[in-house]
This record gives sequence, C-alpha cells and structure tokens, in this order.
Amino acid sequence: MSLLSRVRSWLVGSAGADPRGDETEGPGRGPRSFDPPDPSGAPASRLSSSADEGAQAGADREPPAPIQRLALVGLLDGPTVDEAIAVLRRVRGTALEATAVAWALRGVGARTVPDPVRVAVADILASRGDDRAALRVLEGISSTPGLILAADLHAGAGQLARAVGTIERVLARDLDAPGARERHQRWSLSLGYARQPARRLDEATVIAPQTTTGPFRLLREAARGGAGAVYEAEDELLGRRVAFKVYHGRGKDRAVLEREARTAVALAGPGVLKVLDADPVQGWVALEWVARGSLRDMLRHGDLAPLAPVGRWARPLAHALARVHAAGMVHADVKPANVLLRQPHDPVLADFGIARPAGAPDEGGGSAGYLSPERLAGQPSDPRDDVYGYGRVLEDVMHRLEEAGADPASSDFTAFRTLALACIGPEDARPSSGADLVRRLP
Repeated sequence: MSLLSRVRSWLVGSAGADPRGDETEGPGRGPRSFDPPDPSGAPASRLSSSADEGAQAGADREPPAPIQRLALVGLLDGPTVDEAIAVLRRVRGTALEATAVAWALRGVGARTVPDPVRVAVADILASRGDDRAALRVLEGISSTPGLILAADLHAGAGQLARAVGTIERVLARDLDAPGARERHQRWSLSLGYARQPARRLDEATVIAPQTTTGPFRLLREAARGGAGAVYEAEDELLGRRVAFKVYHGRGKDRAVLEREARTAVALAGPGVLKVLDADPVQGWVALEWVARGSLRDMLRHGDLAPLAPVGRWARPLAHALARVHAAGMVHADVKPANVLLRQPHDPVLADFGIARPAGAPDEGGGSAGYLSPERLAGQPSDPRDDVYGYGRVLEDVMHRLEEAGADPASSDFTAFRTLALACIGPEDARPSSGADLVRRLP
C-alpha cells in the first residue's frame, strides 16, 4: 500500500475504508457512507446534507459552522485535533472539500496548525492533484507522518535527492518507521546514491587503560559512533580532563585522524573544539573535555534547560560556521552529536574528520538525516551543505523542546523555525554560507 493510501486510511480511521467520502464508487462496490460524529454536537447528517446543498447551490453558500471552526484549530477556543480531522474526513470527495481546506488554512501566520491537521489538509490537496500546494502546507513539519508524506510527494515529482533527504530525517529519529527504510533503499538505488555500510555502534574498540601509550588514564566511555569511541580521560601529567578519541581502525584511519586534527588546529578559535594531542600511528586524538556533552546527549537524556532559548546557542553556532566557511572549508557533518556546549551560550563544532575544501568532490561519509539533497545527488562540497545541517539541528532541538512543553508561538521559536525552514529548503533560497546565515539571524 502506498503512503498516500496509508495516510488516507488513517484519516478515515479504517484501513479498509475508501477515503474519498460519501460519493466514492469503484469497481465491484456501490456508494458508501462515512459519517463520523459532528464535533459541534449537531446531528451527524448535518454536514453531509449541507454538502449536497452546497453542490446544488454553488460556492456562495455560507459553509456549515464546523467548517468555519477549522479556522480556529490550534487556538484555545478552537476545535481539538480529533474534531478537526473528523470534519476533514467527512468532506472528502464532496463539494465542500476545497472550502474546508481553505478554512483550515485561514490565518496560519497568526496560529500554529497542529501537524496532524496539516497532514490531513496536505493529503486532500495531493489527492486533488495539487502537490505543490500540499508541499507548501507541509513546509517545516517535523512529525513522522508529515515527513513521509512530503518525501512521497518529492519522489512523485521526480525530486529523488530531496525525497531521500526527507526520508533520512525520519530515519535519523526512528529507524523502524513503517516503510521508511524501504523507501530510502528504493529511492537511493534510483538516484545512484550508495553509502558505506554504517559501523555498528557496539563495535569493539581495541583499547585498555594499561596498554595506552599516551599520558592519559581512561575513566569511562563517554560516546561511541561510526568512526570511533570517545573516553573521558585524565592527563596524569597536567591533572586535567580530556576527551580521548580512539578510531575503530586505529592506524588504518590515519588519514581521517590527521585531517580531523589538522583542520581543527588550523581553525582554532571561537566555536571550534580544541585539539590537545594526537598519535596517527596509534589511532587516537586528545581533545578538550566538554562536560555538558553534545546536543545529542542533551536531547537523549532530557537535559533541555541549556537549549532554551534557542538563540542563545544557535547564534554563536552560526558564527562558528561562518569562520569555517571563511577559511574555505566545509565541515560536512553538522549534526547534534558534533555540536558541544561548553556553556549554553558557547557551542563548539567537533569532528572535522570528513571536512574538505569547498568545491572538492564528495568523498562520502556524513550522517543520514543531515545531508543536503544536493550532496545526496553527488554535487561538489558546498557551504550550503553545512547550512542544511544547521537547519536540521535547529529542527531537532525545537521539535524536542516543543514535545517538552515549550511554547511554539514564542518569538524565539517562531524566528528560528523560520530560519530552519530556509536552511533546509530549496538550494537557491538557502543561505549560501555561514556569513549569509549570520546575516539572516533573528
């Protein structure tokens, strides 16, 4: 079953129901009726009879009260999400379908339309053949159903790189989202995009405190990723904490380790994690220790206080990217795991292992969900790739903050949601570099 079929089935509340409304017919079946309770409390036949009257009398008739109330969804005195979706279900395939969509989208700049309602509206638009309008409704959406629907619409329009990038946003959050991996594999093959198999996060790293040749005593494992493991360690000579990163391949990863260390040293300054020591032969690098950890750590553990307001860390992070791009480099792996917070107002970029000069061919690497569509399509490295990753970081953080009860209508949220939307939007509308990103900061 296609995604559109799944979403339509979800909208009508039954996988076996045809979502086109009361008048839908098909081979081997006659007219059917779907008449859920009216959220206004009026008789259930009211809206459907009004639809019949509207079909006869034309579009000039005043729409029924439940449809007019769609303009209030998302407000305290408006209908609930379930009530709004019930109305949208009932008008599917009727003369009032377009009217209901128009009322649901009234005044969207002054209110936040809940994601499930936006998905319902976008699906109606897509079923009417207006995919562009459906994608506009889904702009900035972060829910899994909304992202999957957007990915399908991109794929249907032949924009496979954008479809892959969108479905990777789902996979970055939920590997088991129904149909997401299958879509990713199918579209990636059509695109000719192949990623190296991801290393297991529990892959063994051959290291023990007593065999370490460096002047560090390992205290605990702090993080683990595809390239290596990071330990909290103590510099026994100087008595300071360090982050001791050991590459899984040890000496086999020498080129990546050297690039990480040399690039970070060349970019040393505000917004870049300090490199303290390195041994390419043994396969380790010592970095400054940031006790708060990464944005990914905070999102995973629910330590969200340092992340609000968003502008406190997002603004200096944009300045850090501007420094990287001014040096002619692209980080190429901007994601929550590679943004650490010394203090809530002092973020630093880490892991320059796949950084490269702007304009250099794409050498692979990067993380699913944070790669720009242009990079997925094989275009040369570009600062806009990092800007896309920055937008995705904003999206991840704001999604988690909103889940925790943050006000999505606050000025901080609204301003940075608009910026995130620009960063992950079409290439020609995206900030062209970190400097351009800084100019657009709210």
